[in-house]
Amino acid sequence: MKITINSQNQEFKPGTKLSQLFNIIKENKKDDPVIKFLKDKTGLDHITLMLNGRIVNPEEYDKIELKEGDEVYWVVPHAGG
Repeated sequence: MKITINSQNQEFKPGTKLSQLFNIIKENKKDDPVIKFLKDKTGLDHITLMLNGRIVNPEEYDKIELKEGDEVYWVVPHAGG
């Protein structure tokens, strides 16, 4: 099934949970300097997922099964000021 992730279409098996996608994103971004910095400072990566325009609480990731045509965006807060 096709899922759009940060504006790029990708194929996933039917029944894929949002938590599985989150784990893939975390693994792919583990060497990102911003994520490494955040993990060093806070112990967390602070990756936030949005599904079809709605921010999803991490507690819900394992309860949500992705569907054909879903749009997922992941973001990491950047400090500024």
